[in-house]
Amino acid sequence: MKKIYPFTLCLFSAFSFAQQMVSFEYLDGFHTGDIHGQGTWISTPTGDVPPNVLNQTVCTDTATDGANSLKIVKENTYGTQSIPIIGAFDNLPVLLPHHGFTVSFDMNMSQLNGSIFSFQGVSSAEEKYIVRLDFDNTGNIKILKTISGMPVMEPALGTWLPNVWYQIKVVGTPADIKYYLNGVLIYSGTAAESMDINQLRFVHDNADGSAYIDNIKVYNQALLSAADGDVNRKTVEVYPNPASDFIKISSSGKIKSIQIYDTAGKRIQAELENNKIDIRNLPPGTYLINVKAEKGNFSGKFIKK
Repeated sequence: MKKIYPFTLCLFSAFSFAQQMVSFEYLDGFHTGDIHGQGTWISTPTGDVPPNVLNQTVCTDTATDGANSLKIVKENTYGTQSIPIIGAFDNLPVLLPHHGFTVSFDMNMSQLNGSIFSFQGVSSAEEKYIVRLDFDNTGNIKILKTISGMPVMEPALGTWLPNVWYQIKVVGTPADIKYYLNGVLIYSGTAAESMDINQLRFVHDNADGSAYIDNIKVYNQALLSAADGDVNRKTVEVYPNPASDFIKISSSGKIKSIQIYDTAGKRIQAELENNKIDIRNLPPGTYLINVKAEKGNFSGKFIKK
């Protein structure tokens, strides 16, 4: 391969609202193996033979939603790239306006001092970034912004550790682009380009290591209206707060799963029994809790006294 060509074309419908959820499960039409050609996904074009890289796969190694996840990994045939470009691209069936969208996903990276792993929302025809978040190989997180017409990767709040699942959410509004890590705002700024997004990329620069991606949710409008937020707060409630021994979860529908994270983004082992969670062994502090339920999801904070 002479060069990686980060370019692809596809057709898009013009629906005013759309929602896409991807967990790479068999019931959703995915199978283990090469991601290229599955649904709306392709792997990085090479401009050579083979026409696309071969080792970006759907796998059963680990997952946060179901049994499968997307694994992006070093292609041994090629060297380290100047930018994160090797991985998997989702050719969106509906355009995402930069001023009205939400993308969220879970991501787990294998090591520091290896690849830079990146999430990118692009306009593929012009090869322009609208949003970009990099998990740097030093453990820092960086966001793309434009200063005087020049692209700059600016440090965000928060850091990451290897072999930990993180939830990332990027929200585009008329005022700004907000980036969240495990429900905590880590950066707010303008879009790198004021263009619609037609492709999402989960990529790396082909150094060492691998990453898993799962539970992708895409909306082509701003996150949730205040009314939607009220619905979620009514259907799921976590109490007492603060708490010292147990927290309880009240839900109008069946609770599917719970996840708890500390302020550093590390997931805490916790089990739900009779809608109650034992937190006696947790150090005092603030924690994030994500609850998935039949009638709505809930993300909030609680304090361990």
